Amino acid sequence: MSQFGRTRANRRGSTYLEVQVAMVLLSIGISGLYSLSVIQSRQTARLGQMLPADEIASINPVTGGSPSEAAWMKKFGVYADIATDAVAAPVPNYPLNEGFLEIRDNEDSSGFSTYAAAGGDDWEEYGGHPGDYQSTVHEIQTPTSVGSYALFSFYSVPPGDYELFTSVPDKKDSYAGQFGSAVPHYIYNAGWTATVYVDQRAIDHDLDHAGKWWESLGAYTFSDSTVHVLLYDSPRSGDWLVADAVMLRCRRSVEIVTPVTTTVAGGATVTVELD
Repeated sequence: MSQFGRTRANRRGSTYLEVQVAMVLLSIGISGLYSLSVIQSRQTARLGQMLPADEIASINPVTGGSPSEAAWMKKFGVYADIATDAVAAPVPNYPLNEGFLEIRDNEDSSGFSTYAAAGGDDWEEYGGHPGDYQSTVHEIQTPTSVGSYALFSFYSVPPGDYELFTSVPDKKDSYAGQFGSAVPHYIYNAGWTATVYVDQRAIDHDLDHAGKWWESLGAYTFSDSTVHVLLYDSPRSGDWLVADAVMLRCRRSVEIVTPVTTTVAGGATVTVELD
């Protein structure tokens, strides 16, 4: 009996408001919003407690099997595994090998070789092309020599960042036909690295070295001590394929000469010097 003198009857059902609240809570639970809001903070705290402050880590969302299973694990508030992030592994930081510069010429007794495809002409060594690196170049008539190549090789190269250049002379006026417009240069270092196409009819003047113009073949990070550059005779190699010289040199370091100063417009200026 209550304090008012009446006996309360036992309830045999729920009010409409209670049903509405229950359905809202059920919807939140099914959608995963409630579990995510609670488990997210728990996972964050647990992650901070399990790993040292300097450890890079990530929560792996797929260790429960398929991605669909992982999604339901997340909804039900199941802790995912915590593993170190392999993707975030540091990239090797090679020092600049200042002063490293090697040139492989077609006249070198080692580090240069040629191959003539069956049924085609042989490579020949001739002089007289204006702008050649030393005194001669190796050349081959290409219409019947597809598959021939010239190989420039560098050995005992320290790991680091480098840039490759190629030297191509002008064609002698007495030669009929044209040099190749898109000669493929295959670069190898512990496997294939890149392919660069060079227009031997008019190379880009990217670098003036030793009184000759050189065209850049790109900058690369080399980890193996052997670097190969292979000039290949393709259908787009024109009437003549020429192999003169290839340069390998380290990427140049930058030294700041004057401190950075800001401008009124919000920009900045600084003077640097290439080593």
